[in-house]
Amino acid sequence: MSTPVTALPSVAHVRKLLFYGGPLSQLVGDLENRPEQEHGVAVLYHLALRYGVISPTAAREGLALLGTAESDGDATRKILEEVIAQGDFLAVRVLR
Repeated sequence: MSTPVTALPSVAHVRKLLFYGGPLSQLVGDLENRPEQEHGVAVLYHLALRYGVISPTAAREGLALLGTAESDGDATRKILEEVIAQGDFLAVRVLR
């Protein structure tokens, strides 16, 4: 059962999410909290809080939370699909 959108945490305090991965846990990307990406940032932040990292299993949950018709989740969808394809984990750092 997926979490309803209303259960996602507030991301008003989040300026940007940084993602670290690979064998050396290097910075591999970021996502700014802009109005058009707020829902996607909330999904990624929720996954990081719930699981500690974004794993392939968490990424599948995140894709379900994004839904299918949301264009504002395109950057988030790309991040989650990449995690699944690579079978790797992403650590998330929050910049306030």
